Amino acid sequence: MIWTDELREFILLHRNDDPLQLVLQQKKYPQWDMKFVAQQVEGYRMATDKIPSLAAYSDFVYPPKLNREQCSSEITATFKGTEFATNKNIADITGGLGIDSIFMAKHAKSLVYVEQNEELYTIASHNFKAIHQDNITPYCGNGIDFLQSTDRYFDLLYIDPARRDDNGKKVSAFENCTPNILENMNLLLGKADKLLIKSSPMLDILLATKQLQHIEEIIILAVKNECKEVLFLCSKNSEIPNKKYTCININSNGSVDKIVFDRNHENELSIPYTSTIHNYIYDPNVALLKGGAFKTLSQLYDIPKLHRNTHLYTSDKRITDFPGRIFKVIKDMPLSAKEIATAIPDGKAHVVTRNYPTPSEQLQKKLKLKEGGNLFVIALTKSDNSKTIILCEREK
Repeated sequence: MIWTDELREFILLHRNDDPLQLVLQQKKYPQWDMKFVAQQVEGYRMATDKIPSLAAYSDFVYPPKLNREQCSSEITATFKGTEFATNKNIADITGGLGIDSIFMAKHAKSLVYVEQNEELYTIASHNFKAIHQDNITPYCGNGIDFLQSTDRYFDLLYIDPARRDDNGKKVSAFENCTPNILENMNLLLGKADKLLIKSSPMLDILLATKQLQHIEEIIILAVKNECKEVLFLCSKNSEIPNKKYTCININSNGSVDKIVFDRNHENELSIPYTSTIHNYIYDPNVALLKGGAFKTLSQLYDIPKLHRNTHLYTSDKRITDFPGRIFKVIKDMPLSAKEIATAIPDGKAHVVTRNYPTPSEQLQKKLKLKEGGNLFVIALTKSDNSKTIILCEREK
């Protein structure tokens, strides 16, 4: 990659063009690599949504599509920077595009970025200079090799192992990722006070906690009710039997729902169940569902659960700070297309199923409903194992 002022100006001039058409104009612009130009146009459009503060830099260079898709968003990278990087000396040993490195470095004393892919290393090194992030030291090489060869000791190691096999298929288990964290745990914990591991939102957390040593905290991070990352904070000095879970959902307005619990306490709790549908139904956010804080939620908000496997709660009181969706119950009704047609004359509603034998898409067709409108149809199993459909409107 040879980045010049002329190339930058050309890309800025064509930023609103169709990337495919740009590739087809190679003969018209023989002085430029038009595939690279199209890559920059596509990357900028992605960045305006995913990493908006970096998209503002006209010298910022974007890698190929797969690398852009795999990089962290600005929201999640900022969270890691503010929560874990303040005044720390850090090594990011699987640097990738460098987004996590950039936002951790904003809060850190220093950061070593390590990336073995030469193209990504070159792009990231350019970008660190383009945004004037001067406390990052880039290193081209394998992260494990770097740790084995360096004499440095860090406050924090950050690792985001590659989650694709040799055939490009997605994987989530630690033993299938690259590098293999389980095989290198002694090395990782021997080079830093703490180790922060980013894993797939599809990861089996309970299995991972059995495999990993020295876990201090498991962080389930969701953005706008979509689970983005599961993070494991480890320390060589930590032998905590009760695993701390932190479930975080960053809402569209920037507010944060945060619930902290420990697994042993969750398992020991006994909570009330009910088959009565009250005025409100409460649907926990995905971070809480992923973390499994089902009994903790019932205790914290003093609300009964509708069934052990129906992860919904109900109450006559309106809990304004509940970490999830709140529905106002309109009617508890039988499963009947005729009843539904009477209750929803325009035929539009969002269909949700919880612990129910029919998937939501099939139920929507069966009830002859179209997606849309302000109403919700929630099909569920109650604690007495009876099935019901609740007509609701969403309040939060």
